[in-house]
Amino acid sequence: MSNVKPLTPKQEDRRRRILSAARKMVADHGYDGMVMSEVAESAGVSPTTLYNLYNTKDELLLEALRDLLVDSYQQLDQQVPPERGWQYLHRVVQNGAELRISEPAYGEAIVNALLRSVPGDALTELLLETVRQDFHFSLQKMAQRGELLPNVDIDHLAIMMLGNYWSTFLLMSKGIEKLARIKRSLEINMLSVLVSVTHSDVRVEIEQLLAEIRVREEAVIDD
Repeated sequence: MSNVKPLTPKQEDRRRRILSAARKMVADHGYDGMVMSEVAESAGVSPTTLYNLYNTKDELLLEALRDLLVDSYQQLDQQVPPERGWQYLHRVVQNGAELRISEPAYGEAIVNALLRSVPGDALTELLLETVRQDFHFSLQKMAQRGELLPNVDIDHLAIMMLGNYWSTFLLMSKGIEKLARIKRSLEINMLSVLVSVTHSDVRVEIEQLLAEIRVREEAVIDD
């Protein structure tokens, strides 16, 4: 049993104010422009209180990001049935794109921080390892239902999908991919991988969805 006490409504409100202020400051000024004393002032708490809760700027940024991702996954769980499968994986990348679009400057700061991170640190674990595990779990469920082709290497497939996912954000941060295209690109990348490793009805469903997305993309280009 956990010994961690739940936050009171007042404490939860304070936490939310702090994390919101931190995200806004990173979005407005970048990681280097986030100043702890200014976060405290914006959130309406004392610097002492802030440092009692978060020892360093990295710790605060990580908690702000974790809070954002938890909210995102909670919304995802409400939108998609609990049976993990290709529809869940599709919604994960849609959710990631929507989150990136809704907070572009903050998303840019996070991608830049991830590029500077090292193996095993908290940011790498949160954004890479956690997502890889989520992909792997969904692929396992698909394999158990016989939706994947025989002898598919699930470990390798999860890593490849993770690479496709984050490389799209990286390309956008370098100006090669466009924010307006990010959702379609993520969807097409994910579904193109899945269609190559699935069969029967599942493959047909994914092929149909891919065709619909590409038709929508062509319509946007024509406009």
